[in-house]
Amino acid sequence: MNTEWPAWWRLPQKLRFLVAGGYNTVFGYLLFGAMFLWLGRWVHYLVIAVIAHLIAVINAFIVQRFLVFRATDRWQSSFIRFNLSQVMVLLFGMSALYGLVEYGGFSPLLAQAFVTVFSVSLSYFLHRHFSFRDHSSGDGSGAPRNP
Repeated sequence: MNTEWPAWWRLPQKLRFLVAGGYNTVFGYLLFGAMFLWLGRWVHYLVIAVIAHLIAVINAFIVQRFLVFRATDRWQSSFIRFNLSQVMVLLFGMSALYGLVEYGGFSPLLAQAFVTVFSVSLSYFLHRHFSFRDHSSGDGSGAPRNP
């Protein structure tokens, strides 16, 4: 894959994460927004957030595994770790979303925008150090590869 997009792979991993994360964030937020506008009269916004999260996480896994971290382990193992990390981000996001809407008086769409911003740092930390860390580095550090 690195011969197909040489300029992409010369970018630092953090920048690749931000670009890919920007795409994933826009995808997830637009998905939440579309579902909220379509179903919000009948379905609670927290249920919509969970459904949107489940769809967006599959998209994000594919993008991050192949375009950011270049994980080489079995995809099933990475997918399990990725989802555990995403559950942590989801719990943070759901708690913050609920608090901002119910106690802060924010609209669900504005609250979700704020939650998304703060979830980025948490997500990068978890994915870099847990989801896609290189288990085969041999030095015991578990540090991800960054070509």
